[in-house]
Amino acid sequence: METAKNNVVRILMVGVALIMALYHLVYTQWMLIGPIQHQNLHYMMALVLVFLWAFTRQKSTFGKAVVVLLIALSIYATAYMFLNYSGLQEERGPMLDLTGQDMFVGVLLVGLGIEASRRSFGWVFPIVAMCFIAYAVFGHYLPGPLQSPNIGIDELLVSYGLDLSGGIYGQVLGISANYIFLFVLFGSLLGATGAARFFNQVGMLTGSKLDGGPAITAVVSSALMGSVTGSVMANVAATGAFTIPLMKKVGYKSYQAGAIEAAASSGGQIMPPVMGATAFVMAELAEVPYVTVMAAALIPSLLYFLSVGLYAQFQAKRLGIRMDPSDIAAFSLRAFIHDAPIFVLPLLAIIALLVMGYSPMFTIFWAMMLLLVLNIIDIVTSKKYDQLKNILPAFIDGAVTGAKIGVTCAVLGPIMTTVTKTLLGIKIPQLIVMWSHGSIPIALFITMCVCLILGMGVPTLAAYLLVSMVGIPVLVNMGVDPFAAHMFVFVFACFSCLTPPIALAALPAAGIAESSYMRTALEASMVGAVGFAIPYLVVGRPALMLGQGPLAETLIVSVVGVFTVIAFCMMITGYGLRILNVAERWGLAVVVALCGIWIALGHIQFLIAGIAIFVALTLIQLRGRKKAAA
Repeated sequence: METAKNNVVRILMVGVALIMALYHLVYTQWMLIGPIQHQNLHYMMALVLVFLWAFTRQKSTFGKAVVVLLIALSIYATAYMFLNYSGLQEERGPMLDLTGQDMFVGVLLVGLGIEASRRSFGWVFPIVAMCFIAYAVFGHYLPGPLQSPNIGIDELLVSYGLDLSGGIYGQVLGISANYIFLFVLFGSLLGATGAARFFNQVGMLTGSKLDGGPAITAVVSSALMGSVTGSVMANVAATGAFTIPLMKKVGYKSYQAGAIEAAASSGGQIMPPVMGATAFVMAELAEVPYVTVMAAALIPSLLYFLSVGLYAQFQAKRLGIRMDPSDIAAFSLRAFIHDAPIFVLPLLAIIALLVMGYSPMFTIFWAMMLLLVLNIIDIVTSKKYDQLKNILPAFIDGAVTGAKIGVTCAVLGPIMTTVTKTLLGIKIPQLIVMWSHGSIPIALFITMCVCLILGMGVPTLAAYLLVSMVGIPVLVNMGVDPFAAHMFVFVFACFSCLTPPIALAALPAAGIAESSYMRTALEASMVGAVGFAIPYLVVGRPALMLGQGPLAETLIVSVVGVFTVIAFCMMITGYGLRILNVAERWGLAVVVALCGIWIALGHIQFLIAGIAIFVALTLIQLRGRKKAAA
């Protein structure tokens, strides 16, 4: 009997997931309902799908009964908004003339979103959301500068969504309904059609030429996989299952193997063309086309992956690792050439359509159609009909993941509303300015700390939005370029998944590597350290971002960036042309600091001094290497 019930729920979950996926695909071509109704339907399906998914994970009868009640309340609350759309938006909302049922539905809309988010991502983000809501309700009792205006419950509920013009039904849920869900669906479909296999083939082709072969494979495949999924956990699971055991086999320590994979997968969030869900939100808030975000992230992401790759290569040299030809026997040039068009053409289509000015909704629809057509042609011509069974689960997994992000986006609406209505958005920037004493570096450091602390336990999207509401206005008012300020917060939000004690990227990596979680997380922070320097560099020198400065300056800064990354990786691994002593590593630290100062602040004398010290250290290494050989 219990098994039959579970089967019915799984069938319902599959049905809702497919309906949600198909509806969003159709909506890219035909606007079936108005924008607000579209957001409400997106929220309804997201809530129901998340709770159906939660039902399948329940063991007790009571827990399942609670989930069934939550599903019923989700349908009731969102259906009520459909039926009372005009009255709430035009009359009862603006006049604050709410009925008891209106207020009950308003509480449900917020509460259900918080509960769905908790079941999706754990307790941290819901607690943050509830703290903001509690501040809106009780903040007028606080003494001192943090005291908020006395806002009535009815006014608060209207602002949180009952007027259908903000709060839950604000900009963030719209971005989820129009962009994020579709790109998550695309990433899931791409993985199901064999993208992981193709990307690993690319990694093996690259790694076969270097001593750090398996680790280089991890870096390349994670960069490619992450560029289309934008999901750190999924990236680690998909590529790490192959790369981590191979790294351990050739001689990397367990925690090093896990750290390299975690750091490489984290960089996928800033790797064009698709990046992560947060990149779409950033484009909206920064009021720039998404293609501008793609172009700006290109050089920083390449520098980051260069640093992770060099770390892997230098560690291989230090540990005496040599690539075993048998480990790349799985590489097949014929299979590589055969698979390439199926994955490369849809990615090229995304880039081309975005550059041509088409909307992300239009772009992702046709990229997905192209991917499906190419994959079906491949299945038919190769007569591997059993692969057709992978397509349906991809739609389901993508829809469930997109629904989890959707409910989180909905909860972010009331948080953003709280910041505005309570004047917190004015008070916190004033405090940051006071604490920093008008110093941009101190203000940047405070903003970084908030990003990293929030990002330890909340999704990247939530960390970015929470900090951007108060941090970006401060930085802009202090003279930071607006787009560079957005990029600063965005990159730190992305790499907050690497920082202990809650390094989300290290969790699955440590599990696969069978290593200590904390040691893996600490090593991953060191491997990905360049990711924590990039935000400061783009603020000091926006030309590091393609399209944000003169092309000549961008090229020069990029070359110096490569040079700095090489020196940094030699410093942290203790290997260059040979194993380095302590004095040489400290000398490289000085080189990194001098070159970093030149990138961020200018003053050519810093760059000249850095290059001179690096050349001197290189000559010393060459001399030592010759002596050792003799």
